[in-house]
Amino acid sequence: MEKIEDFNLSCPIPIQQYPKVLLAHGGGGKLMNQLINQMFAPTFHKEGEEQIIQHDSVALQLPPGKIAFTTDSYVINPLFFPGGDIGSLAVYGTVNDLAMSGARPMYLSAGFILEEGLPMETLWRVVRSMQQAAETAGVCIVTGDTKVVDKGKGDGIFINTAGVGAIAHQQLIAPQSVRPGDTIIINGDLGRHGIAIMAVREGLEFETT
Repeated sequence: MEKIEDFNLSCPIPIQQYPKVLLAHGGGGKLMNQLINQMFAPTFHKEGEEQIIQHDSVALQLPPGKIAFTTDSYVINPLFFPGGDIGSLAVYGTVNDLAMSGARPMYLSAGFILEEGLPMETLWRVVRSMQQAAETAGVCIVTGDTKVVDKGKGDGIFINTAGVGAIAHQQLIAPQSVRPGDTIIINGDLGRHGIAIMAVREGLEFETT
């Protein structure tokens, strides 16, 4: 897990003026526009792509053929854990859902439900982590939304995502297509994520040999 100083925390929102998220950051006014224009849009903008504009939707270029479309929500405590955080988990989890459908992940949306009083530096870490994960996975975060709930009515940050991927084949990749003798490919240890979360929550330490 990257430490907070590793993120070069030059947070684009004036930390001295707004060290924590306010209800107004989700109210559609000046502070929300500042959050979008100074944090989300420049961070998620991919070099070479058209500039992100504020509008009710985004127009996307898709290859001909079928697409895969998925959505997921991420509510996790703690927000940061060994090997990742809620931001990278939201990106990789959505990308994984598309890949498991045989699609090439292309575009993601990111909806943030923030709790009033969340440190702005914490939000910045999560946003940066999401962009780094998106770059690694080769996808673009192209649209999003932000809402703020009263203090005590959230758990810091909730993230909802949707993902779109291109399907360049005619096969049905789904559980009902599995047949005896098929090869199962696993690219990581089963249970690693769950154990990482449990270890942080319960204060467990493990030794390796």
